[in-house]
Amino acid sequence: MIVDLACLALMVALVVDVFLGVFSRYVLQATFQWYDEVARLCFVWTVFLGAAVAVRRGTHFRLHLLIDRVGARPRRAVDVLVTLIVMAFGGVLVTGGLAIAPIARRQVTDALEISMLWFYGALPVGGALMILYSLPQLWRLVRRP
Repeated sequence: MIVDLACLALMVALVVDVFLGVFSRYVLQATFQWYDEVARLCFVWTVFLGAAVAVRRGTHFRLHLLIDRVGARPRRAVDVLVTLIVMAFGGVLVTGGLAIAPIARRQVTDALEISMLWFYGALPVGGALMILYSLPQLWRLVRRP
């Protein structure tokens, strides 16, 4: 899927960027001014897109120690509740990300001089993907006899 590939590309870019930053600092004795901003940008997007991928795969954080101890009927109810909580968290990310957008649009980073919207944009995108990926899971749980 495209989100998985985006996470992979961001992770590769993050590793290359941090390597260049360390190389410039310790070998060239002159640190690139932009490497930490690029690393932060890649990291933020990797976290939120990766969370959405985890939701799609059903590998997001759950308390398996507790969930695995309940029977089939209560487990289904717990799975529905967990899915709804994940969707609510995605909704918080979307609303929070959209609320901060007007402020972030006016701010720029120091080295790259790009809008902070590039950083904060990961919140609503990741949240929307989490909600989108939760919908089929919720549908399967509700429709299951």
